[in-house]
Amino acid sequence: MSIKENIAHIRAEIDAAARATGRTGADITLVGASKMNDAAACREAIAAGIDALGENRVQEMTSKLAEGA
Repeated sequence: MSIKENIAHIRAEIDAAARATGRTGADITLVGASKMNDAAACREAIAAGIDALGENRVQEMTSKLAEGA
């Protein structure tokens, strides 16, 4: 499954869960973990609609940002 397909699948699950509680998927922030992924994968996730990326090491995210993530 591609990153784009995976995000679409997760968004569908989020939407279904949100509707079950009277909310919408727009009420929920989807945060992707960039750990162990390169800048290209981060860019792909952002292009596919990920709301935010998280990284547990500042130096890792700084490096990815320098590469254009």
